[in-house]
Amino acid sequence: MKHEIERSAGGVLIREKQSNEEEAHVCLIQVPTRGGNPSWRLPKGWIEPEETSEAAAVRETREETGCHGEILGNLSEIEYWYTRRGEEQGERIRVQKIVQFYVMKYTHGSIEDHDQEVEEVRWYSLSDALKEISYDAEKRVLQEAIHSWDAYLYRKGIM
Repeated sequence: MKHEIERSAGGVLIREKQSNEEEAHVCLIQVPTRGGNPSWRLPKGWIEPEETSEAAAVRETREETGCHGEILGNLSEIEYWYTRRGEEQGERIRVQKIVQFYVMKYTHGSIEDHDQEVEEVRWYSLSDALKEISYDAEKRVLQEAIHSWDAYLYRKGIM
């Protein structure tokens, strides 16, 4: 079976706690899956040629959530495998996907402005997001982002 490596980048977009909220919120997207089950995940996508992973993370997060963010720091990569059909003869291709994530601070935008490949976008409290996110690897990235967010707030003197 043919093997390919696919590199992507994504963002953990966090919105500061509002006056009526107990904690900050993170933006999750819901996308269609092959099995038809809804899955909540972090925004991510291809790194275009001549694009840095940071630029791809900002762009993909904006496209998929409708919201703009500023990178505060990098997070761990995740890696997973999937198969797809090749374009030429329909052969199966095994794809190793490597995704670099970044913790991002929400700056502006509306979740109503997401692109059509995303079914729904929601802001979840950090604790609720940990329960809702569909994949363990992304849950670990979210946990890392929460620690990074807390460190950011501490440095700013907010905590």
